[in-house]
Amino acid sequence: MKPLYIAFVWNQHQPFYRDTAKKEFIMPWVRLHATKDYYRMAAILQSHPEIRQTFNLTPSLLQQLEAYLEGAEDYYLKVMKPAAELNQAEKRFLLEHYFDIHWERVIVLWPRYRQLLAKQGFRREPESVETALACFTEQDYRDLQVWFNLVWIDPEIREEDEELHRLQLKGRYYTEEEKELVLAKQRELMQKVIPIHRELAAAGRIEVITSPYYHPIMPLLLDTRSAARPTPGLKLPESFSYPEDASEQITRAVNQYRRYFGSCPAGIWPPEQAVSPETLALFAEHGFAWTISDEDILARSLQIEFHRDCSGNVLNADELYRPYAVKAGSREIYMVFRDHHLSDRIGFVYHQMSPDQAVEDLMKRFYTIREALAGCEGPHLVTLALDGENAWEWYPNDKNEFLHKLYSRLAAARELKTVTVGEFLRCTPPVRTLKHIHTGSWIDHSLARWIGSENKNKLWQMLLAARRILDEARGTISVEQFQEAWENLLIAEGSDYTWWVDSMPYYLAAPFEALFRKHLVNVYRICGREVPSRLLEPVIRPQHGEAAWTEDPLSGPTAMVQSQT
Repeated sequence: MKPLYIAFVWNQHQPFYRDTAKKEFIMPWVRLHATKDYYRMAAILQSHPEIRQTFNLTPSLLQQLEAYLEGAEDYYLKVMKPAAELNQAEKRFLLEHYFDIHWERVIVLWPRYRQLLAKQGFRREPESVETALACFTEQDYRDLQVWFNLVWIDPEIREEDEELHRLQLKGRYYTEEEKELVLAKQRELMQKVIPIHRELAAAGRIEVITSPYYHPIMPLLLDTRSAARPTPGLKLPESFSYPEDASEQITRAVNQYRRYFGSCPAGIWPPEQAVSPETLALFAEHGFAWTISDEDILARSLQIEFHRDCSGNVLNADELYRPYAVKAGSREIYMVFRDHHLSDRIGFVYHQMSPDQAVEDLMKRFYTIREALAGCEGPHLVTLALDGENAWEWYPNDKNEFLHKLYSRLAAARELKTVTVGEFLRCTPPVRTLKHIHTGSWIDHSLARWIGSENKNKLWQMLLAARRILDEARGTISVEQFQEAWENLLIAEGSDYTWWVDSMPYYLAAPFEALFRKHLVNVYRICGREVPSRLLEPVIRPQHGEAAWTEDPLSGPTAMVQSQT
């Protein structure tokens, strides 16, 4: 038997957090995940030269990373001033937000950090921390500033770096100079993110792909009416259909990729793996060789079901574990489809096991797949695709022990071989064709996560009205003003705003909804038009039992890290 080929595709993405008027980031997750994940996920492969991987670096993520390196700040950095100079509001902010990492997997490992959490009262947002304000000393605040930023650096990096290791061992009584050292180390790691990917890609050990620039749901950007295909009867707003915006999002992504990597990307990751016939045609038109989606999309395109046994192993494996050529308008594009179940085991299940148990489980599943394909014409490709950052702080020792053990086992297994997607497709082009692709995403093989509810539809109506204003203003404002207004509108087309509204708790969704409206307000103001009153009022309100934002949600961030219960 030929080896079973395995492709890991890591999707590295963060929402666009920048308030373009203030030129500040309302949340710190680009910076913090860069120091914990975006560099390390690639750098760990230096210890495993036989392993091949594919990374999607979204353009909006890279743009924000570049802004940090040019001096931009986020709200969490604004309270990193000397502890002696903190005012009451800044102290309150620290107590509310500087425990935003997994409590049980991370904070409890460090006695001083755990002590500070106990002193804070184990309060989660948006609960009050007023009582704790009177208990914290200047040194407590300084130690808290150091610990939060320190533990967001990858633990293996902290162990290997002499200065960071010393700070871990010291534990308390940190100085202002030591605090600045941690921030300097974060900046060093941010500077390494693109170079490490460039280096490994040049050596053929990884493939780097891209996404449409500000992470829009492409089928909806092309025509919101496409959401009715997988969900007949879904209540939709007035049609939004701007293929020129969809094309611009791709063009900007390709241009950025060429600037960073000196070539054009072969692959493109559709945001949220959302595809449609029109989306694939646009990808092919822009020269992409391949793209990716979820197994549910393949099942509905083939008009079959993927049956699994009681352990979750696919019974009709020959259909899932292979690439397909897909008709895309007048062209053709190759597609791979991820194993949803295996991808979710990495994302949501394996952190509940020991690293040894988790690796053994995954390896057994690979061998089970290989056995199931023994009588089928190959070669076959198992694709695992998931976020490259969000799962790891749930794991013991973050990602490192699990990935080191997994990569070592895969490197030693002659029957299994990791490949980049592009490498596999160049060597073994698809022999099967899909004449039609189902319209949908990885979530319930539909697009209803981003459209169809009352408030999601309101956001689409606001976007449509602003887009029409932009068209009206063309020729009446300068080219520079038009480009600036269009930039704000392209940002507002990103998927993350409608993702949160009507799908997540109010307190978490409110900052995204407020930032969405602010981008549209910018469009009107740059175009010299009166801002509609509806853009100045929140679309969403707290539901029964939810705490309301008493101030503008953009006046400060909210905790995004939820502890396991």
